[in-house]
Amino acid sequence: MGCGMGRISVEPGLTVGGHRRFSAQFKREFVQQWFECVERGAKVRLLREYGLATATVRPWIKAFRDGQLTPAQERVAARDLDKASMRARIASLEAENEQLRRKATQAETATEILGKAFELLDGITSSSDPAPRIPPMLMGADEYRAWLQQSRLS
Repeated sequence: MGCGMGRISVEPGLTVGGHRRFSAQFKREFVQQWFECVERGAKVRLLREYGLATATVRPWIKAFRDGQLTPAQERVAARDLDKASMRARIASLEAENEQLRRKATQAETATEILGKAFELLDGITSSSDPAPRIPPMLMGADEYRAWLQQSRLS
């Protein structure tokens, strides 16, 4: 595999803020390609190919030389990343859970208010005089007098 000839086998990830996040495996494979670049301008082309700056890559090269970008280190980093992902997921679920609790409380309050409003309206309609079964002008005299008293109109 020549300088920049082979593709790195893993893609960069993204942080919550939308920035690229590079795994230990990505860094190791990139640095291996970096050391294979010997012709003039090859390293610059490699940086451009992956959209990286020299300042970003320099610590990777140092870590590689110090033996910190080994496959064993990748496993540890992946495990730590899994733990961080899990913590972030738990925090997200806790926030969602709290939001749903607030909504449930609001719904219970609304249901209680609607129930009281229904009771109030039911009380108003049951206490009001029932409408006559026949119009007052068609009632007989006795029915009309009874209706007037019942309606408290006489």
